[in-house]
Amino acid sequence: MAIQANTTFLNSAATTNATSVKASSGVLVSVQVSNINAAARFLKLYNKASAPTVGTDVPVLTIPIPAGSVVSPAINANGVTFATGIAFAITAAAADSDTTVVAANEIKVAISYL
Repeated sequence: MAIQANTTFLNSAATTNATSVKASSGVLVSVQVSNINAAARFLKLYNKASAPTVGTDVPVLTIPIPAGSVVSPAINANGVTFATGIAFAITAAAADSDTTVVAANEIKVAISYL
């Protein structure tokens, strides 16, 4: 019997979109993110059971989203384990401490997890 992954979808608001996906340990199965802005944006994933404090919490993975593109990073068949929880944020710069907000409706995120 196959295990069915859960999926969270987000259409960006004019914030850093700090989001808790899963408030306990989980496995990230897939990520797809699009960016219609003329500049790169950054999806930051956190090993955290609540929404991250963007600029203070340190992401465990940062995925660059080039301008005007869709990104689906390769994830191994076993997924990526998050021991505490799965959370994310979206910022306009790459630095772990960045808190630059993105615009409403410019980023779409789909995250599948177990």
